[in-house]
Amino acid sequence: MSSDYGFINARVKGLKANLLDQEFYSEALNSGDFAGFTSALAQSPYLPELEEAQTRYSGIRSVDSALARNFYRTTRSLLQLSDGLPGELVGLILLRYDLANIKAIARAKHAGREPDDTQVALLPAGELKPAVLEAVAAAPDMAAAAQALLATSTPLRTAFARAAAQYQSDGDLYTLEIALDRAYFTAIFALLKRVPAPASFERHLRREVDATNLRTALKLRGSGGADELFIAGGREIDRSVFDAIAADPSPAALQVLAGTGFAAVGEVERLGAAEAIIRELVDRSAKRLAADPRGIGVVADFLRAKEAETARLRLLARGKFYGVPRAELAKELGDA
Repeated sequence: MSSDYGFINARVKGLKANLLDQEFYSEALNSGDFAGFTSALAQSPYLPELEEAQTRYSGIRSVDSALARNFYRTTRSLLQLSDGLPGELVGLILLRYDLANIKAIARAKHAGREPDDTQVALLPAGELKPAVLEAVAAAPDMAAAAQALLATSTPLRTAFARAAAQYQSDGDLYTLEIALDRAYFTAIFALLKRVPAPASFERHLRREVDATNLRTALKLRGSGGADELFIAGGREIDRSVFDAIAADPSPAALQVLAGTGFAAVGEVERLGAAEAIIRELVDRSAKRLAADPRGIGVVADFLRAKEAETARLRLLARGKFYGVPRAELAKELGDA
């Protein structure tokens, strides 16, 4: 283990070299069917996990399992080579995946999906190991899932238990998800008070808070703000901006974004277009972090690239399994 960013980032560059190139995607697109796709995947760095998964599962489930296991092993390797402040920050970055996985399980419970269907959306990486996530996903309902999570050490466990109890009475999934977001950012900023994280890293995290609040305000437009849905900690989307957007559905209300880093969102009308702009702005912020070769941003940027690769492979697997035409699948890959 090392606390030297130079050593850690050199190793991360080695991991980045294993990311699949465009030649792989072209070959996979040209493969005739699902069997052809898995053959192409077997010629990639995913071979060990694919062989392991195929001893237990078949079809898409085997690919999903292989991709999840590969991602988990990759993140474990990052933790194993990091120590001191870098190790703390890597753990903090990985907490985002615990958040995403708990949300995925909550959405599955809300929709009444079976545990096997839930596995598709999970991407183990943080403190919650694959076996733990499987146990939580296998719980019969939201309350039982929250109870199973209480046995873990994730800082999100108490917030999920409280939100799940509230969900039992109102069935409001969105409020539950915002409660998890708030617990996530609270845990992050609590850690940042204890460790001397780079200012650029903190700025990026606060940009993520702004993005979360802006998404919520846009979804609430015309219905008014709600105290329990606003998350403190951002820089530009403060409570007054949040309330102004949430209260007024007219395009004019978005002018409150002028002069902020999210001004471009005020120039579009569709929620989907706004979401695309917000995602691009957050991605751009993450890439700026990676510009410092001796900072934690190199790790964060690699993880985003690895996550995107996993999403594209899952999309490819489904396209080939269900016989999606090549042209349509290629377009979806480009949009992924």
